Amino acid sequence: MSFQVDRGTARPLAEQICRSIEARILNGSYGPGQRLPSTRQLALELGVSRSTVSDAFDMLMAEGLIIGVTGSGTFVNSVRYLEQRRSLSKDVAPIAELPAAARTVVNALSWGPTLDYFPFDVWQKIGTEQAARVRELLSEGDPSGFAPLRAQIATYLKRRRGLVCDPDQIVITSGMTQGLDLVARTLLRSGDIALMEDPAEMRVRTTLTLAGANVMPLAVDDEGLRIDAAPERFRLVHLSPVRQFPSGVMLSSDREKDIRRRVEINGAHIVEMDNTALLPEPRAPIFADEASRDHTIYLSTWSWTMFRSLRIGYIVAEPAMIERLVATRAAMDFRPPLIEQYMLEQFMREGHLDRYIDRMRAVLSVRQQSLMGSWPAAMPEGVILSPEPGGLGHMLTLPGGTDVERLLRQAAARGLEPRNISAWFADPQRRALLLGFAYAGEFTTIKGMRDLADILKS
Repeated sequence: MSFQVDRGTARPLAEQICRSIEARILNGSYGPGQRLPSTRQLALELGVSRSTVSDAFDMLMAEGLIIGVTGSGTFVNSVRYLEQRRSLSKDVAPIAELPAAARTVVNALSWGPTLDYFPFDVWQKIGTEQAARVRELLSEGDPSGFAPLRAQIATYLKRRRGLVCDPDQIVITSGMTQGLDLVARTLLRSGDIALMEDPAEMRVRTTLTLAGANVMPLAVDDEGLRIDAAPERFRLVHLSPVRQFPSGVMLSSDREKDIRRRVEINGAHIVEMDNTALLPEPRAPIFADEASRDHTIYLSTWSWTMFRSLRIGYIVAEPAMIERLVATRAAMDFRPPLIEQYMLEQFMREGHLDRYIDRMRAVLSVRQQSLMGSWPAAMPEGVILSPEPGGLGHMLTLPGGTDVERLLRQAAARGLEPRNISAWFADPQRRALLLGFAYAGEFTTIKGMRDLADILKS
């Protein structure tokens, strides 16, 4: 590919690569159906780590510009989609960052749920049983999702999260990002101000931007999002209050009161993200308090609880909001596949999910302690490991201006795959990594943390 990366700019290399490929696709230099170089080949050509190229490809796939075909490679998307994509405003920057695909080699500090304890034999058996009902699976299905699955989720939320709701208050989605997209399309109009945490995943900002919002990141401190820095008027605030992702900060009760007060004054909504099913919850979700429900929408997903390719999430909201969301959903027609909904319903109904969560909480407690316990107390100034997990990993803050790509290359040479999340900050000078503790075993994690500490000290 005929382009170079600029190491002298604050823009992350993965985003540079993504933008360069995106521009060539949209101007026709790379035609529909054209096969792209492998991540390994492109990494060698550009002199960057393979994980950086994988991140760039993930962003392009999230936009729908490229598609991956198992066993064949990665290709530019169809003519029809590209024509639609070219019609987007040039001011829109639809970049999203998704987790990289699972690798055959288990590297230390990789981000994502572990697969070594999942009962695939049970899942496969359920799949075989449900496949026998193929005639029932040929219909489009309810825009709200499979009703028995919604009933199982309502039971789960009451038992596990202290959140009481009716199954009719639940909409099944194809993951948490689609849930946010559905909410944003329903609530936001062009130019509306949407608040989000800083740092936060790039796809949050992207999804809100694509809905036409004027997105404003607000800093997160040790009590959560700083709502005092918000403008007088706003339409939506996106939060991860139970465990802020990626910092791990728990939203304090005082800060929650401030946010709820400002939201009510504005007639706005809190969109609450919760991905902590495999971890002990330090606090209840905001939506668990019935007094907050008129202004709160709850989002979650099973992808980070079971495995990443399971594209099933859900929204919980008050009935009036559910009616609006279902109407938007019916217009979009982006419904999750029925067979996976049938399988998940049976998996939950037979108690397999509860047993799996209980087992994994014990396993991940040990793995998380392995990560934290192996980190040296004395580290260079500006290198700070977050004390609490943000989902299935800890954020490692680095000094501003750190050459993260060089650091990742050194880490890769030792079998480490921390995730570069520097672009998740509004300030382009900020640098940080996400260190996963779920994907690898305890001994691999301990060695990985010590190796990473050695690299940072050198």
